[in-house]
Amino acid sequence: MSGKRISIYLVALIIAVAAFLWYRAGNEQKIQSGTPSVSESAQSIDDESAENDVELSAAEEAAMELEDANFNERCVNGEWEKIAEVRGNAVTLAGKLRRVYPEDDIPAELKAFQFYVDGKEKTSLSGADLTKLESFEDREVEVQGAKSANGKSVEVSQVRCAGAETDKTSIESRDKLLNWLAENINSIAPNKAPYQKWTIDTAEFVDGKNVYVEYYDAVEDDENATLPDDVDTTRMALFETSAKSDGGYGAKVLAYWEMGEEDYDLKSGTDKFEEIMDTTFYQFDFEDKSWTRI
Repeated sequence: MSGKRISIYLVALIIAVAAFLWYRAGNEQKIQSGTPSVSESAQSIDDESAENDVELSAAEEAAMELEDANFNERCVNGEWEKIAEVRGNAVTLAGKLRRVYPEDDIPAELKAFQFYVDGKEKTSLSGADLTKLESFEDREVEVQGAKSANGKSVEVSQVRCAGAETDKTSIESRDKLLNWLAENINSIAPNKAPYQKWTIDTAEFVDGKNVYVEYYDAVEDDENATLPDDVDTTRMALFETSAKSDGGYGAKVLAYWEMGEEDYDLKSGTDKFEEIMDTTFYQFDFEDKSWTRI
């Protein structure tokens, strides 16, 4: 190798070493001064993304709650929900709208569809997009449409709540009972709350007077309270209610459960409605003091 090439090589090597030392010194200075490194910056971006995901989830949840509230209002008012334009002789069906599940004990011809109306007879529903029907599941409805080309189903044009779902007198009576349950859960529950007081969570109606009520100790909503990890204060009771002349209600406990390791354990009474699946479910919002049909 010539002397000129050696000189060039040495100069290049010196420059490379100097550049490396300068880079390392700069990195150390950044670390000491609190400037994030590349890995720290990447972690920061990941954290921000996670926060955004949480915010989006919260926003989506709020939007879903608003949609549920809007749907319940439209349902009570008997407003039609447009599904699709269909052609043919108009058909109107009335009954409970059911979703098809594999384990359902229903005729085989119904299992080829997603939904059917359980009325005087069971009638399959068809259409290109029936996702809007999900909100009407297990509710009394009217469905308008036309017989499909093969005559095996009704193509859905529109649907609305009907019957008990739009009976204002029944709805007002149930709303009154729900509010009474929320206000009086501490006096009608079989046992006193172990820490603070009972807070109602859900109400599941079998009929106009029999209702399963889930409730828990308000201590679980207390940010300053410390509870053992294995403590679950959730309880459930089956009440038989009756209206009183003074505008209030009576509530007889038919059965009582406490939360076990995986599910509720029956502690007293008899679950006389154990086999009944067609119930009406409400969720209580403690902050707003309001109920939502779900």
